[in-house]
Amino acid sequence: MDKPPRQIDILLFDGLNILDVAGPVQVFSSANEDGTERYRLRFVSMDGMGVTSSCGLRLQADVVASTDGGRDLLIPGGTGVDHAMHDRMILDFLATWPSEMEDRRVISICSGALVLANAGLLNGRKATTHWRRARQVQQQFPQVRWSTDELYHIDGKVMTSAGVASGIDLALEIIKRDHGGALALAVARELVVYLKRAGGQTQFADLLEAQFSGDRELSRLLDALQDNPGRDWTLELMAEVAGLTPRTLSRRFSASAGLTPVKYLERYRLKRAADVLSGGAPVGSAIRVSGFTDFQQMQRAFKRHLNTTVGEYREKFADS
Repeated sequence: MDKPPRQIDILLFDGLNILDVAGPVQVFSSANEDGTERYRLRFVSMDGMGVTSSCGLRLQADVVASTDGGRDLLIPGGTGVDHAMHDRMILDFLATWPSEMEDRRVISICSGALVLANAGLLNGRKATTHWRRARQVQQQFPQVRWSTDELYHIDGKVMTSAGVASGIDLALEIIKRDHGGALALAVARELVVYLKRAGGQTQFADLLEAQFSGDRELSRLLDALQDNPGRDWTLELMAEVAGLTPRTLSRRFSASAGLTPVKYLERYRLKRAADVLSGGAPVGSAIRVSGFTDFQQMQRAFKRHLNTTVGEYREKFADS
């Protein structure tokens, strides 16, 4: 017997990021395109009225937000989160959710996690959000076990993602869990995206270039690390390339990126290895391209940051 369609409400508020809505919504909608209704989506707001997104595009709500009908809830991010997370109507609405969590899921995209955190729904749970919000959430919500270098994280019925693209990753993972990998793969192919990037993959590696764009010394070092990750890098050598003292480099790099340059290098190598392995390349190629000195060093990095082994990672992608 076919499963009844999973019902998902998308909470709208002024200043939301339109892609945080459109990405997951298109993924779930695409899962219905073979004629089987697997997801039933509706747009809700606290007053049932339309909202204006951060880019100026208007979205019309279908109904007033309510907890009836056993629906999942998806909360997008955007600049409007800073107001939405303190909106009394939204907080009162979310206050009813803990008693409903047995049958319903709560999904946040990007900075939408701040709304969940301020409502107390993330207390004691592990969660992620956009990397720009990392310092803010760690200071504001210490009761949450933040893992802000993950693309998405699933903690029971609470699912959080890091940003626009990772919201698509999370939606595909939800489809996979609900209906199997074959459907998730079909949707991914239809949308011309990867079936999945592992939820534990770091989100910052590609973003530091933009973050360091105004810092000539750090940008120079970043270019050197990415051009030659296999070099025998030490903090002293990194400082020499940047034209800074080791102490100044560590301080400036950590202040901008939230981690030391040595730790960044390990995670950059990990990202390159993961990208190569996800394409089906052999382990030897991943070691060579990523800059790890040997298999053992790469294996330790996979276990430390992705909570998996190299073999398990390859197998998971092969199954996709």
